[in-house]
Amino acid sequence: MDTVLAKASTVTTPEMYKEFFKSYYKEKMRVFLVVATVIGAALIAFGLYSTTLPTNIFVSSAAIAAGIVLIIYPRFAYRRPYKSAKDNKIKMRFEFYKDRFKEITESTEEFYSYPDMKKVRQTENYIYIFHSAESASVVDKAKIKLLSPNELYSMLESAVNG
Repeated sequence: MDTVLAKASTVTTPEMYKEFFKSYYKEKMRVFLVVATVIGAALIAFGLYSTTLPTNIFVSSAAIAAGIVLIIYPRFAYRRPYKSAKDNKIKMRFEFYKDRFKEITESTEEFYSYPDMKKVRQTENYIYIFHSAESASVVDKAKIKLLSPNELYSMLESAVNG
């Protein structure tokens, strides 16, 4: 029988979902955010410049409005999935072994092999273990037992990065 190296639990909360989606979208949309900001700034500059020309005020206003939307919207893209998930309360337990971990909910037990993990990220309160680009396990750092949160994160990170 395999030895459990660490145990943890997580109860999802609106705050946890908000932190997860903010972190996820910040990373996922990093390149888009830079491109949208540059294009948005260019549209605003064009809109302001076009007010000095004999052009239609609608063209200037539309360019400025589009620029503002391109700069602001990507920073709040996480809100839509957050609003749909924030009230889902799920209790999860985790058991970490040498080569895999088990995620246990009220209705399922799922094993995940470390070599199959896509990436591991951490914030001040959570460790995110990504199984795919769209699926992750969220481990509450305050509820980790047998190892410290830093030891568990190091173990997971080593397994992902080989």
